[in-house]
Amino acid sequence: MWDLGQCDKKRCTGTRLVRHGLVQELRLGTVFPGVILSPMGRNCVSRADRQLIASRGLAVVDCSWARLDDVPFARIKGNAPRLLPWLLAANPVNYGRPAKLSCAEALAAALYICGFPAEARAVMGRFNFLSLNEELLEGYAACPGPEEVIEYQQRHVASLQEGSRRRERGPEQGDDYLDPDDLPSSDSSGTESESDSTATDEGGQGPLGHGARSGEAQASEAGEELARLGVSGERRDGSRSPEQHSG
Repeated sequence: MWDLGQCDKKRCTGTRLVRHGLVQELRLGTVFPGVILSPMGRNCVSRADRQLIASRGLAVVDCSWARLDDVPFARIKGNAPRLLPWLLAANPVNYGRPAKLSCAEALAAALYICGFPAEARAVMGRFNFLSLNEELLEGYAACPGPEEVIEYQQRHVASLQEGSRRRERGPEQGDDYLDPDDLPSSDSSGTESESDSTATDEGGQGPLGHGARSGEAQASEAGEELARLGVSGERRDGSRSPEQHSG
């Protein structure tokens, strides 16, 4: 994880992951060989990235969406920057908002989509992000590549928009919830966006869904697997459309 020091350390999920030994900090200028969750990505993360993550690791940029202009992306180096598809944040600052993920949420989402659900649960602990996005994550995880991820995302958002029209929601609610800017462009085969606020502590607010309470043994196993995968704490704040992440 590249920690740019833009968030409150007491609330930052990225800092907590480092403290618990689930991710490692990276220095600016370091070339990361694996997948990097960053707003500079052009493709969505997908199952096609599974082997690269397994062999070279996963990283995220720990920064604030409110200060993206201050992020030295030129010094965050790697050959596989990726965006996240449309997901809902479960952290206290942006709960229920699309594309406003914390670092932990961003890492967990990428791990789940790429076929590492146990490791995703280890990252999230007791947080309810996986439960909140279970259907979406399962759908994205079944997609073979970034183009299919975008297609699935667009179908999901279209169904939400149709439901919104049926309920005759006001423009304020609909526009805020389904802002087109929060969606990845189909031309880029996937983009990802992250939260506008710095990564914040996601405070355990509920079960994770299927397999959330897998026991200490499984959590320990998953933690060891995360270390083996080389998950690095580069704050996922650095993702754009499709999904954004911070903190």
